[in-house]
Amino acid sequence: MTRALPLIAALVLCVVAVLVARCRAARAARSLAASCVACLAAIYVVAQLLAPHVAPELVALGDGSAVADQGWQASVPVIQLVVALLVVSFAPVATHAPRTLGVILASFAFSLALVACDDALLIALFWSAGTVVVGWEVRRLDRVCGSDCARPFFLYQGLALIALVVGTVAFALGAAGLGAIAWLLAIAIREAALPLHGWLPAIADRVPLGLLVAFLAPQPGVYAQLVVLQDITGGRLAEAFAIVAASTSVAAAGIGLVQVSARRAAVWLVISQTALIAFGLENVSVVGRAGAILAWHVMALATSGFLMTLAAIEARRGALSLVAASGCFARTPRMATAFLLLGLASVSLPLTLGFAAEDLLVQGTVQSYPVLGLAVIVATALNGIQVLRCFFALFTGTHVHSGEMDLNRREFAAMTVVLGILLFGGMAPRLFVPTPAVQNVPALRSH
Repeated sequence: MTRALPLIAALVLCVVAVLVARCRAARAARSLAASCVACLAAIYVVAQLLAPHVAPELVALGDGSAVADQGWQASVPVIQLVVALLVVSFAPVATHAPRTLGVILASFAFSLALVACDDALLIALFWSAGTVVVGWEVRRLDRVCGSDCARPFFLYQGLALIALVVGTVAFALGAAGLGAIAWLLAIAIREAALPLHGWLPAIADRVPLGLLVAFLAPQPGVYAQLVVLQDITGGRLAEAFAIVAASTSVAAAGIGLVQVSARRAAVWLVISQTALIAFGLENVSVVGRAGAILAWHVMALATSGFLMTLAAIEARRGALSLVAASGCFARTPRMATAFLLLGLASVSLPLTLGFAAEDLLVQGTVQSYPVLGLAVIVATALNGIQVLRCFFALFTGTHVHSGEMDLNRREFAAMTVVLGILLFGGMAPRLFVPTPAVQNVPALRSH
C-alpha cells in the first residue's frame, strides 16, 4: 500500500530543499527552511485529521493506495516533520551553509517518501536515494575542510546498499530467508551495530550535527523491520539479531561513558538507544513491539533535540569537552533545562513519552528474552549516567562564561513543540501507536 499524504509532503519538501540550497545567505536560507517546514507540518497535521472525513473515497495513487493512515504509521511523518523543523531551527549558520540545509531537507523528503510505502523495492529505492544525497554532501564538505570522512561513510553505506539490492532481489525470487538476512545486514550497518559501527565515529567530529541528525533520526531500518521483515524473521534469525542489538546497546552505553568529546558521547548514546529499538522489534510480544515503536518516536524527538542543542552550544562556545565542568547554568538556563529534559526523556524520564516506551519495552523483552531483557535496564541506566555527565560538564562548574546567549525565539519555539509532544505523549502514549494490535493491550491502556 502507498499513502498519498507523506508522498505529497515529500514532494513539497524537495521543492523547498531546492529553494533553500539556492539562497545566497545562510541566515536567509535557515529562515526560509524553518518557515516552510513549520507551515508544511501544520498543514500536514490538519490534512491528516480531515482527509478520512472530507475525502475517504479518494484513491490518488492507484490500486491499494490510501489518503491517510489509521494505524501507527499516521504519526511517523508528523514526527519526522517536527524533527526537520527542529534541525533547521537550530542549525548554526557558521556550519550549515544553504547547500547543506538543502541536503538536510532532501534527506527528510526521502525519509517521508520511504514511510509512505510498504513495498520492499520502493523502501530500498528511497533508502538508497537518501544515503547518496547525504554521502555526496559529506564528500563535498571533505573537499572544503580537507578531511577524509567520506571514505568510511561510502565504504559502509555502500555495503548496506548492496545488501539492500541483494535482499530485494531475493524477495522477488521467493528466497525470503536470504532476503531477510541481507536486509538485517543493511539495517545493522545503518544503525551502527557493533562491529559495523566504524563509519559513524569517523564522521561524528567532522560533519555538521544537523546533517548527522537528518541521516540518523528517521531510522529507515526500524521502518523496514516493522513493514518488510515482520512476517519473515523469526526463530534463530530473530534471536541472533536480538543478541547483536542487545549487546550493542550495552557496549555502546559503556563506551560512551569514557568519551571526552561531547559529540562522540552523544553519538554513542544514539547508537545505544537505536540498538534498544532494534532489540525490541524482534520481540514476539505485542507489548514489547509497542514499546519499540514508542521508543522510535522518542529517539527521533528527544535524541535529535539533545544533539541539536549540543550544536547550538558549540556555535556559542566552540568545541566541547567533558574532561571537566566548564559551564554556567545561570547564563543559559533555558538551554540547560532543555538539554537536560531532552536527554532524560530519551532514557525514560517519568511523565514523558520515553517512560511509557521504556516500561512497555522492558515488559515485552522480559517475556520474550528473560536474560537479554536485562540489557534494556543496564543500557538505560548507563545512558542516564551519560546524560547527567554531559549536563554537569557543560552547564556547571564556573561562574565565568564567554557571553553566550540563551535560546533565541526561533530555537525556543521549536524546542517547545518537541518538549510538548514528549510531555503530552507521556500522558497519552496510545495516540502514537493506535494499531488494532495494541489498542486492547492492558499495559498500554494503563499509561
